[in-house]
Amino acid sequence: MERLGSVIATAASPTVTQATAAARAARAAGADRVEVRLDLLAPGQDPHALLSLAQEMPLLVSGHRDGLRPHEGPLLKRAQSLGAWVDVPFGEAEPERAAGLDPSRLVVSWHDMNGTPPDLGALLSRLRSRRAAAYKLVPTASDVSATLAVLSLLDRERGRGDLCAFAMGTPGCPSRILALAWGSIAAYASAPGCEPAAPGQMALGDLLSVYRPRGLRRTGPLYALAGWPLGFTRTPSFFNPWLEQARLPGRYVPFPCTNPRELLDSGLPLAGVALTIPHKGTASSLAARASRLVRRAGACNTLVAEREGWIAANTDVYGVRRALAGVPRGIRTLVLGCGGAAAAAALAMGARGPVGVAGRDDAKTKAFAFQFGAEPVSWDQRGSIAWDLLINATPVGREGDEAPYPLDALSGRWVLDMVVREGSTPLLRAAAERGLEAIPGEGMLVPQAALQFRLWTGRRPSTGAPMVPLP
Repeated sequence: MERLGSVIATAASPTVTQATAAARAARAAGADRVEVRLDLLAPGQDPHALLSLAQEMPLLVSGHRDGLRPHEGPLLKRAQSLGAWVDVPFGEAEPERAAGLDPSRLVVSWHDMNGTPPDLGALLSRLRSRRAAAYKLVPTASDVSATLAVLSLLDRERGRGDLCAFAMGTPGCPSRILALAWGSIAAYASAPGCEPAAPGQMALGDLLSVYRPRGLRRTGPLYALAGWPLGFTRTPSFFNPWLEQARLPGRYVPFPCTNPRELLDSGLPLAGVALTIPHKGTASSLAARASRLVRRAGACNTLVAEREGWIAANTDVYGVRRALAGVPRGIRTLVLGCGGAAAAAALAMGARGPVGVAGRDDAKTKAFAFQFGAEPVSWDQRGSIAWDLLINATPVGREGDEAPYPLDALSGRWVLDMVVREGSTPLLRAAAERGLEAIPGEGMLVPQAALQFRLWTGRRPSTGAPMVPLP
């Protein structure tokens, strides 16, 4: 029997011309099958022209998620006559029978845009009461618990070979990456040039080039990045190629989570965990023991799996030192923020010259300054303090045009922004325009990740290799 295909690219476009071009690009990029959405076509577009793609590529045709519309039934039947698979939403009215659809090329799907029900197994049993070749079960994740629930369901059902399951939303992204390894018959991504067709859907190029899901195994190992909220992250684009170049198994996968303990207790084959905002200050409590540097910084960004349990380490200090290797001693540094990243900056620069620290909370700022021998600076006065080096260790600048420092007051020599963002940050752009040396967050991120790689694998990564390009 014909298979659905392991990697499906959704060509979500309002016109037949755009959808056709995206479908062909997806096939050229490595998709096994292309999904076209009838419900996303603009008024006046001819859906029959889109169905003709079934004569040149493996096609999946779907309509509205909340119920089949009267005009969609005949279109889906026509699609099947041309060789396509079709997807119908689960409902009490059994629209697939009314439309006369062939069960051998039929997907019965269920989508929940609001959350994850407590018993996915019972829901799957209801779906399987219908005759179909495949069943697609897609809840929405609000935290890592939903991702773990989907992976657990896939693991229990892996012998059946008829289930496609993952979770929507940014917290559900790990389930999309790991779906095939855990037993899903398919994983979905957006076709080239198309916007995501569902919340959390990643681009086909990212899925295939960065995460390589077809070669991933259930037994791992997995290296996780835990943070909340966790949106764009650059680390997988170089960490996963390091693993591939070293011919080591496993993948580096972002796991948005509010509680890292839930991730550590999940039973996933974790060999290492990287921590980012807001978990650096509390992560050492999850470990059996902590390094001397973690105890000095009061912050942990790395957990290493050992026989006696997790070992807490800090590679951020090393990353800051490498990023600022060209900055001389005797300079004045102003650090923005009082979290784990700021602690790494204060430790790295404290031996080079005087350090000031500015935070929004005066009490926390004073306590932080006392801990690291720095000068506390009022947040409102940060623009009037003289400095040679400015370090942004806050998350401000990840989105929008906001900057963590008054841009008209930039007057030092160097600016390091720990925020990693496509196209630079507002702070770095302003610094470069004023003739300051702007040091992007990658200058810190790559060296600290390389040290993590060595702690987790015992190998030095090929850091000279290019990153996988991200769109």
